[in-house]
Amino acid sequence: MKFGISHSPFQWWSSTKQLEEWVLKVEEMGYDGIFVPDHYNLPSPPKEQIVVDAWTTIVYIAAKSSRIRIGSIVTPVPRWVPSQLAKIIASADILSNGRIIAALGAGWHRDEFVNYAPRGALDFDDPKVRFEKFVEGTEIMIKLWTEESVTFKGRYYTLENAVLYPKPVQKPYPPLWCGGHKSQMIKITAKYFNGWIPSKFELPARFGSPSSTISSPEHYRTLKNKIIEHLRKFRRDVNGFTFGLLGELPSAELLEKYKDAGCQYYIFDLVPPGKPVPSPSQCIEMTKKFAEEIIPSF
Repeated sequence: MKFGISHSPFQWWSSTKQLEEWVLKVEEMGYDGIFVPDHYNLPSPPKEQIVVDAWTTIVYIAAKSSRIRIGSIVTPVPRWVPSQLAKIIASADILSNGRIIAALGAGWHRDEFVNYAPRGALDFDDPKVRFEKFVEGTEIMIKLWTEESVTFKGRYYTLENAVLYPKPVQKPYPPLWCGGHKSQMIKITAKYFNGWIPSKFELPARFGSPSSTISSPEHYRTLKNKIIEHLRKFRRDVNGFTFGLLGELPSAELLEKYKDAGCQYYIFDLVPPGKPVPSPSQCIEMTKKFAEEIIPSF
């Protein structure tokens, strides 16, 4: 079993030097990856709205480290211009010497779309349209990473002889993990993605999202088995697929149950959405606690 740690969308560190020191500690402690949530703002109190851009932070972490993998958790494709996102991910993969994992999703927080999506004010589509944009956007990125020239005419996006060079270091492209858990997302995960990374959180009502995406190890096992069924239908390699989970600090006993249910990669979230932002010393202590008490058990 492998382990990652989520940096948190909130700026818990008080200086870039402190962030750099944390990155080096994480690399030394046996974590496999650092994952940065891709949010521009969340439904939290104003004093907790200090967030940093995910892909800028990912490249910074890559520059300060040498071994650890770095990724997003998760990037909402419809909030981006897909071809621009493909260029950013390819560039990050090059600058990190092939250490990027791109976890993608359809997005859910209205304010981020209204204020940061390409089409501007009030651009927040219903879930069906966001899902369709997510699928088209993913198809576009894969084509740009693997083809010399791309012409694409979809329902939402159009490309005309688009060229993306240089290509990512990882071939055919960086691992793509999907954060969705509903039936349509499960199917698309099996069709296009290399991994699955749902979350297990109890979120406050103000977040306007499901209270918990994964409710139990049994729920996890059921969805994992559905993904395996779809992988086989699409004639994809089940053994080359990563089953992950994003969650809070668990007990070894609970994590063992998720491992038995098929979880291969657990990402420990330092600051789960809706929870108070800890002090820098608390975040460092939690990072150490997980590394010393959980990782050796697996």
